[in-house]
Amino acid sequence: MSSTTPGADPERHDDTTADDAAVPAPTPEPAPDEPQVGDAYDDAAPDDARAADVTTPEPAPPADDEAPDAATARLDAAVERANADAAASEANGIDEATDTPAPVPAEAVRRDTYVPAATVAAGTTAGAATLADEPEPYIAPQPAQQTIYVQAPTPPKMRSNRGFGALVALLGTVLFALLYAGVAYLLLLAQGNAGEANAVFTEFLVKPVFWVPVAAFFIGFALLAVIVNRGPWWSYAVFSLLVAVLVYFSYIGGALLTVEAWTRTAEQAGEFIGQRWLDPFAIAAFVIAHEIPIWLGGWIAARGRSVTERNRLAREEYDRELAAGPQVQR
Repeated sequence: MSSTTPGADPERHDDTTADDAAVPAPTPEPAPDEPQVGDAYDDAAPDDARAADVTTPEPAPPADDEAPDAATARLDAAVERANADAAASEANGIDEATDTPAPVPAEAVRRDTYVPAATVAAGTTAGAATLADEPEPYIAPQPAQQTIYVQAPTPPKMRSNRGFGALVALLGTVLFALLYAGVAYLLLLAQGNAGEANAVFTEFLVKPVFWVPVAAFFIGFALLAVIVNRGPWWSYAVFSLLVAVLVYFSYIGGALLTVEAWTRTAEQAGEFIGQRWLDPFAIAAFVIAHEIPIWLGGWIAARGRSVTERNRLAREEYDRELAAGPQVQR
């Protein structure tokens, strides 16, 4: 018998038709017209030889790519062939002593459809993914914080009026020298004729008695302009008196240098200085040195007010920028 015939191999029968034996069926009766082939076989022949005459090919397992319907159809065909072989064996009297279970209808056989391993693995993975915990919602990574350094606005530089005051002091010095020389020439003309006045005036212009007061006036006026800076005009009107006093004493010093007082005795030098206190040239230098800072001081003070206003506006703009905070440059 073939490997698929019930009762041919007890061990294989137990393995392959364990489920079939649980459902016994009545043994079909042979047809009356069907010829009896049991007489043609020798009773003394071994069971293996007689089993070899009835061979049924084993059904091949369905391929992985076959459809489930094709696999089920093959299984049904194999069961039907097994039932037919069992009926033929019983009709021929083969294995009569063996308690062979009745064949099971094909409809009662459990159909185990072959499922490819890849499909099972995919289903297992899907089930595991279903039972797994739900993933946490994706949170987009936040960009790393960057430190941006913003340059603070540069504080405005407060403008001064000192440079302009020094230039005006230089201009005032030139004016003082011209006025001082003119007044001195007039005084010389008042003391004598024009010829002698011209000769003395020429010597006067190159003597220390002229240049020392001029230098003293520039120093005094420039210092006053630097100190007052953007101050009001009344500062020049008041402190111009100090410039005049400086020029006055500088005239006496220039006169001593002119007569070379170091060549005289102390008494002669003291007498000479006493004569210079009310010298018309000294008084003229004092008056001119006092008036020029008052005249030109108004000019310096006017510009000082405009400079102060510009500084105020610049400071207010700077304060607004600081209050607004850093701005992004695009």
